[in-house]
Amino acid sequence: MRAAAARLEYAGIAGPDARLLLSHALACTPGRLRMLEALGETVSEECAERFEQLLTRRIAREPLQHITGTAAFRNIELEVGPGAFVPRPETELLVELALECLPEGGSVIDAGTGSGAIAISIATERPDASVAAIEASPAAFVWAKRNVLRLAPGIRLVHDLFERALATTSGLDVLVSNPPYVPHAAIPRDVEVFLHDPKQALYSGPDGLDAIRSLAAVGTRAVRSGGSILLEHAEHQGAAVREILLDAGWRGPVTSPDLTGRDRVTAARRD
Repeated sequence: MRAAAARLEYAGIAGPDARLLLSHALACTPGRLRMLEALGETVSEECAERFEQLLTRRIAREPLQHITGTAAFRNIELEVGPGAFVPRPETELLVELALECLPEGGSVIDAGTGSGAIAISIATERPDASVAAIEASPAAFVWAKRNVLRLAPGIRLVHDLFERALATTSGLDVLVSNPPYVPHAAIPRDVEVFLHDPKQALYSGPDGLDAIRSLAAVGTRAVRSGGSILLEHAEHQGAAVREILLDAGWRGPVTSPDLTGRDRVTAARRD
C-alpha cells in the first residue's frame, strides 16, 4: 500500500486513494484494513493482482468513485459511474443551506440532480419534506433512479429538461441546483473532470452562466412568495450570479463560502 501511494503521488494524485483501492480489492472497509495492517496480515496473489489493476486505472486518472462504484456524500453512499457527475464535498454546503431555508413540511426541487446526491440528502435528513428531482440526461437519470429507489423512494424523479418541468410548477418552497457553470472555452483543472465528467454537467454557455440564468427566470414562476432559490457556482462567479438573480426579480442574494473559503453558493428569496 505504501508503494502504491508513492506511485499515485508520482502521478499527481494525493490523498487516501491507495488505502481505499486496497479496501475495495479486499472487499472490506478501511477500518477492517487497518486491523489487518495491525495484525501484520498479507494479501493473496489474486487480491494483489486485482489491486494492481485498480491502481493502474487510477494512475490513468479514472475517477476513484468510478473504480469503486460509490461516492460518499454527507450521510449517504451513492452508486456512481460514467454518465453522472461525481458529487463533490463542496456541494454539501448547498444541502446545508437548503435545509436551513426549508420550512416544516415544505417542498423542494433539485434541478439537474445527477446522481441524486442533493435530493436524497434532503429527503433522508428531512423526511417531513416533499422532495422532487429533475434530470435530463438519460445516463445520469439511470444513476439517479438507482440511488433514489435504494435510499429515498419517496422522491418524485422527473426525466425532463428543468426548464420544461419547472414551467408547470408553482408554490415551491425551495429550488436548489448545482447546475453546469464552466464556460465553453475553459478547460477544467482536474484531469478526472476533463476526461470523465459528462460535458452537459460542466459547460453552460460562453461565460458558464446560461443554466443559472434559466433557473433564475423559471424559478420566479415555480417558487412561492417568500420561497428560496439556492445555486452552486464557481468561486469567481458570485457577483455575477447575484446580479442575475436581482435582474430576474429575486431579493437579497447572499453568497456563502465553502469550507476552503471559496465562494460557492448564492441564495436569494422571492418577494
